[in-house]
Amino acid sequence: MNHISIGRIWVLRLGSIFLGIEPKALKEVLEVTQPTPVPLAPPPLLGLLSNQGQIVPVFDLSQVLQIPPAGSGIAALLEVEGQPMAFMVDEVAGLRTDLSGAWVSPSQEPLFSAVVKDGEQSIRVLNPSGLLEHLTTRISPATRTSVAPVQASPQA
Repeated sequence: MNHISIGRIWVLRLGSIFLGIEPKALKEVLEVTQPTPVPLAPPPLLGLLSNQGQIVPVFDLSQVLQIPPAGSGIAALLEVEGQPMAFMVDEVAGLRTDLSGAWVSPSQEPLFSAVVKDGEQSIRVLNPSGLLEHLTTRISPATRTSVAPVQASPQA
């Protein structure tokens, strides 16, 4: 078994699932009223928003995790491999700094790096790189197949 060391994590709630994010990956929490839709975008991509001069894709992780969608209007903004991305959440539960009594085990799912069990609460710690890769591969094939090349019509 691999040794996993988690010092502190931000805990976010999405439906009945608690997600953990390492502090260096979570840049801020944004209020999102309506992201700008992207025509022909596959379902996990809700749209785009502008944040401090950057265009940020906003995703619905509830579709990926197959749970009811978030309805709070807040999103967690991450920076993953230099790329900004956001996903909707229901609540920011807080920063957990004392995980010394928690049981931490590696996750078998590529979206998560670990599972933290603290009493009755189970927190799935997101693997930001795995999440970016999953969402990119899920969106790329759909975009390529649904967008036909534009053909110029002959001029008369």
